[in-house]
Amino acid sequence: MRTTQAPDFGLFMAIIALTLFGLIIVYSASFPVAYADYGQPAYLFIKQLMAALIGLFLLALLTRVDYHKLAEYDDRLLLGTLGLTLLTFVPHLAVRHQWISLGPLTLQPTEFLKLALIVYLAASLVRKGNQPHAQSFKEDILPYLIVSGLAALLALAQSDFAMMLIYGAITLFMLFIGGVRARYLFTPALVAVPLLIALLLSAGYRRDRLVVFLDPARYSDGAGYHIMQSLTALGSGGLFGRGLGGSHEKWLYLPEAYNDFIFAVIGEELGLLGALTVIGLFGYITYKGVRIALAAPDRLGQLLAAGITFEIACQAGINLGVAVGVLPVTGLTLPFVSYGGSSLIISLAMSGILLNISRTVATAQAQGRTIWRAQGFASWGWKRRGWQ
Repeated sequence: MRTTQAPDFGLFMAIIALTLFGLIIVYSASFPVAYADYGQPAYLFIKQLMAALIGLFLLALLTRVDYHKLAEYDDRLLLGTLGLTLLTFVPHLAVRHQWISLGPLTLQPTEFLKLALIVYLAASLVRKGNQPHAQSFKEDILPYLIVSGLAALLALAQSDFAMMLIYGAITLFMLFIGGVRARYLFTPALVAVPLLIALLLSAGYRRDRLVVFLDPARYSDGAGYHIMQSLTALGSGGLFGRGLGGSHEKWLYLPEAYNDFIFAVIGEELGLLGALTVIGLFGYITYKGVRIALAAPDRLGQLLAAGITFEIACQAGINLGVAVGVLPVTGLTLPFVSYGGSSLIISLAMSGILLNISRTVATAQAQGRTIWRAQGFASWGWKRRGWQ
C-alpha cells in the first residue's frame, strides 16, 4: 500500500520533543558519573547522541517503508533477534550476559527482541484470520505462548525479570485484542501467577526489592537506598525545580541517576511542572497511538499500532511508578529519555512504524476509503468485519 499523506504531526513532535529533552537531561544527569569513571564529562552523552542519530534514521526509514513489508519478514526478524540474544551467552562476545559490544556502542538484544515479538504476533494473528469460534488452543494459541515463553526465558537467564514481564504483557495484550478467546488467555495467566511468585522469591535481590518496596524507609541505608534518594530528589524539586543542571542527587548520591531513576533528576531540576510535562507527553503519545490503532486501514496496522502503543505506555508507566515509589525497582528505562542506546533506538524505530500507520490512516481518509475496524472496538476484537 503506497502512502502519500504526511504522518501525524502532533505525534511526531511529541516524540522528537521527548528525544531531544532526553539528550539534554542525560547530559545533565550523567556528567558527574562520566567524569568520575571515564574522565570525560560528556562521555555517556556522546554515546546516547550516537544512539539517537541511529534511532532517528530508523524512524525516518520506517515512516517511509510500508509496514506490511515487516510482516513479510516477521519470522526472520524474530529468529534473528532470538539468535542475537543467544550470542550474549557466548564468552568474549558479550558484556555481562546482557549486551553485545560493537565498538563504541553496546547493544542489548532483548530490546530488539521486544519489537520483533510485536511484529511477529501482529503478522501471525493476521494470517490466522478472523475465526475466533474455530480456534484451537493447541494449534492456534499454544505456538504464541511458546515463542513468548522462549523470549521470557532468555530475559530471565539474563536476570532481567522486568523484561520477562514486558514480553508476557505484550503477548497477552496482543492476543486479547487480536480476537483470541478470553478463556484461552485466562488459564495460562492463572497458571503463570504462582510461577512468577516463585521466580520473584527465588533470587535474593528480587526478594530484597519486594521487601524494600513495602517499607523503603526501614532499609534506607541498604537495599532501600535507591528509592529513598529518588524520593528525596523529587521532593526537593518543589514546583519549579532547582534549575536545569542544578540537581544535588546526581552527584553520586542517587544510583542510576541517568538511567533507571532519570525521572527523579527531572523532578529535582525542573520541579513538579517539568515532571508533569514529561508525563503529559507520554499521555499524548498514548492517546495518539490509540487513535491511530482505532482508525488503522487494516488489521495488521491496528495490531501493530496497539502493540507498540501498549509497550511504550507500559514501560513508561513502570519506570515512573518505580521513581515515585509505587512499584518495586525493576531496572526498566524511561522510553526516549533514559540513557541506554538500545532502548532509545528501538523506541524511535517503533515510533517510525506508528507514524507510518498514521500516514496510511491519513491517506485512506483523504481518499474517502472505508476504514477497517472491529465492530465495537471496546470489545477488543471478538466481533470483526474482516478486511474491507
